[in-house]
Amino acid sequence: MTWLPLFGTALGAVIALGSALLIERHRERREDHVERRKTRQEVYSRYLAAHAEARTQLRVLSVSADLTDEERGYQAFTAYAACYASRYELAVLAPQAVLTLARDFDRCARDLRDLVIAGTYAYTPGGRMREYLDAMARVQMAMRNDLGADESSLPPPD
Repeated sequence: MTWLPLFGTALGAVIALGSALLIERHRERREDHVERRKTRQEVYSRYLAAHAEARTQLRVLSVSADLTDEERGYQAFTAYAACYASRYELAVLAPQAVLTLARDFDRCARDLRDLVIAGTYAYTPGGRMREYLDAMARVQMAMRNDLGADESSLPPPD
């Protein structure tokens, strides 16, 4: 009896099994990469949406003359409170380049909140709002770079 056909069959089975495992591993890695990107995309969206909502509420509060200082302070803290949860989500998933810029952006948002609370903020296109919008544009660009999005399709800041 010759061992060559048996050896050829066993070798073929090992090659087939190895290539099937390699293909499966590659597919799992690709799916994992897509899932992680989708998760980061959702976290980035929630983060930016929370800040957009807070910015809108702070603008409204800055022009509301009928509020007491206590009411304005409470509403300003409430407006910014939604930003905390998304910031902590970001801290878990985002790379350091995004986190550094997000920290600067959060600082600008808190500065605006504090000015609204003090009753000293009036919306003007320059000044603190320009600083805030520039920080927002930088964090958006970092997020887009992390996701590999086309940089030319970035919407202009408000």
